[in-house]
Amino acid sequence: MPIDAIRQATADDLDDLLVVLRAAFGSQARELGLDAESAPWHVAFRGAERTAHEMSYLTFFMIIADGRPAGCIAIQNDVEPEYGGDGYIGRVAVHPDYRGRGYARLLMEFAETALRDRGAKRVRLLVLSVLDYLVRFYASQGYVTVGHHAFRDHDVTEMDKPLI
Repeated sequence: MPIDAIRQATADDLDDLLVVLRAAFGSQARELGLDAESAPWHVAFRGAERTAHEMSYLTFFMIIADGRPAGCIAIQNDVEPEYGGDGYIGRVAVHPDYRGRGYARLLMEFAETALRDRGAKRVRLLVLSVLDYLVRFYASQGYVTVGHHAFRDHDVTEMDKPLI
């Protein structure tokens, strides 16, 4: 499980972020039978412009292993006290070449610490409910299901975890 670093991604890292996001979410899209035509909203099919825009309101962190980007995670830039001090984690992605090494757990711990440092009292995330192995993974990290809602043609599980 040795890594070189976990560091904040910059605009210069956009191409590397896209490689990781497309590879990680691409395998998920194939599992769900999605393609760019049927699901242009899916992370696997987003272009550089959309990801660059996301970098304006999300802070991306990258895990570097063997000198290469192996995964990423994003947190919202601002914790909003008027909404109870919630933080948000998204875009949890580990390149398929690096799965099974515990990198997702490391990224989650890193992101939770970053949110706690920003004043978040609780963190939330969303996952497609059909991806039950991801729901189980997040539950193993202390997240509990707090609701479900529809997104496009999918059921989404909303999960959260206290940080204090």
